[in-house]
Amino acid sequence: MSVSAASILKLIQRHGLRVFASADIITLTGLSSAAATKALTRLAGQDLVDRIKKGVWVSKLSADLNPYEAVPYLRAPWPAYVSLYSALADYGVVEEIPHVVYAVSPALPKRYRTSIGEFSIHHLPERLMWGYEMRRQGQASYPMADPEKAFLDLAYLALVPRSPLELPHKRERRWNLNKEKLKRYAARFKFEPLTAWLNGERLV
Repeated sequence: MSVSAASILKLIQRHGLRVFASADIITLTGLSSAAATKALTRLAGQDLVDRIKKGVWVSKLSADLNPYEAVPYLRAPWPAYVSLYSALADYGVVEEIPHVVYAVSPALPKRYRTSIGEFSIHHLPERLMWGYEMRRQGQASYPMADPEKAFLDLAYLALVPRSPLELPHKRERRWNLNKEKLKRYAARFKFEPLTAWLNGERLV
């Protein structure tokens, strides 16, 4: 391992970098883009880091890495947050646990297959990028929609023509959601098909 690669590994450990961009290493070291990429590629060859997207890496020294941590990096510089089926399953609102991490972003939709999981990122208009917060789980930190917003994100996107997503479904038709918040959030969508569906489901 070269000195530059060894130094980068120490920086990754010292700064607790779990998911990071090449730009982070360039800022910390002052290396050129080419030199930083070369050193990181060398570390990847040692199975110490892994590239999940051009310019985005994960540290393999983090045993408790949560795939959700990668979501903000995959469509950068556009924002993104965990939502849809993933957030609803995480909150226990739906029973089925997806094998794919679902997220939304104002960027174009994109699917990623990586060493830490498969990601399906769906396009949500920029005006609807709200209703989420940073969550912490152990050492992990990631942006996730609150349950009502994840529910509405999914319903909204499922009602868009030619959508690959399906409307939320629950066998008992009883949702563990805050109806007042759901109604308030739904009004901000200003999307008549969504309001009509919610009324039909007796949710607002």
